[in-house]
Amino acid sequence: MIKIKFLSVGKTKEAWLEEGIEEYIKRLSASVSFEFLWFKDESLLELAIRKEKQTILLDPHGKAVDSLGFSDVLFQEIEKGGSRLVFAIGGPAGFSEEIKKAALLVSLSKMTFTHQMTRLILMEQIFRAFEIRKGTGYHK
Repeated sequence: MIKIKFLSVGKTKEAWLEEGIEEYIKRLSASVSFEFLWFKDESLLELAIRKEKQTILLDPHGKAVDSLGFSDVLFQEIEKGGSRLVFAIGGPAGFSEEIKKAALLVSLSKMTFTHQMTRLILMEQIFRAFEIRKGTGYHK
């Protein structure tokens, strides 16, 4: 089973966002187990990132990919990580340069989203990546 961990600041406060995330967890439950760790501030988040072997940081200045490219990146990183992967979503200040240098940076969009919205968008893109890999019609 693939294990994907999310690290982020704050909690998901909006019930509708939590429901959306839960829907994708349910859809992926046969293939993926998720772990979610929410931190009070960026310094605690960065301490957690430093403990991980490999992390994908969501950053507006990261590698811009479409859904097919994201699918490729996702599965390459899962393979490198032995079926384990960590995503980190920064707070308003983003990540320090030190953290950025040690991680893979990926951009979901040039637009700015709240960390809560980013969680749902990322979950949908992970689901889409699995559907692309399976060859289903979901992506079209």
